[in-house]
Amino acid sequence: IISMKSKIAVIIPCYKASNKVGIFVNNLLGLASNLKEIYEINFFVVDDCCPESSYKEVSKSNSIYLIHNKINLGVGGSSIAGFRKALEMDHEIFIKMDADGQHPAEYLRELIPYVLDLPKNELTLVKGTRYLLNVKDKSSPIIRRSGSFLLEPLARISLMYKGLTDISNGFISFNKITLNYLLSKKIKGKLEPRYLFESSILKKCSNIRANIHQFQMHSLYGEKWVTSMKSHEMIFPLLTFWTSSLTSKIFNKYILQLNLGSLFLISSM
Repeated sequence: IISMKSKIAVIIPCYKASNKVGIFVNNLLGLASNLKEIYEINFFVVDDCCPESSYKEVSKSNSIYLIHNKINLGVGGSSIAGFRKALEMDHEIFIKMDADGQHPAEYLRELIPYVLDLPKNELTLVKGTRYLLNVKDKSSPIIRRSGSFLLEPLARISLMYKGLTDISNGFISFNKITLNYLLSKKIKGKLEPRYLFESSILKKCSNIRANIHQFQMHSLYGEKWVTSMKSHEMIFPLLTFWTSSLTSKIFNKYILQLNLGSLFLISSM
């Protein structure tokens, strides 16, 4: 019998999200109000030196904590700042969502109990994916869909996670033990501060052999939806990142540690 409500932390990096983040957080507050008898949900909005001061649109609430970065740290650096603050406050589940509202607040109804039902002592990442639902979505930027089509096979081979999709999806969550491992500097693998953050999360999960669960979702892109990230400029950095990751994986697994797989690799080459 659980006598205390589960503490859930939602981390929201905030940069150039004017006319979006206020609406999004209000939706989250409304959802949290309906679930307050079951969970204690707190929101950590991280202002990443936003030139638009978009964080000012966020309503004041006892469940909202504003964190201000002194310099721009990028989406990864801001997420990490929010994660660390939430860890200090002893939350159980940690969820990262984007401030522009492309991750619908309503998904928390399904996601929170899903993550809570997973074993607390196992290393587990639950990530969103837009490509498992049979939805005809013409609103999703075509450059993103094309990039995913080209890069995901390389990422799957590098990470050795069969069936992994939507590698750059920013809707991610973990339990406390997994987050502590991911933030630990003693564990091999660096978390990237900017747009490679989600990819570096997956890579470090592979290093610690965490289980990855995919959460089926549908992102919302309105007619006037814009983002500060230029997707076409990310293809080459992502290609470089996953090629380097694959090379490192092969070297560590089959060169440094000679095994039967090493013989197959050599014969194949």
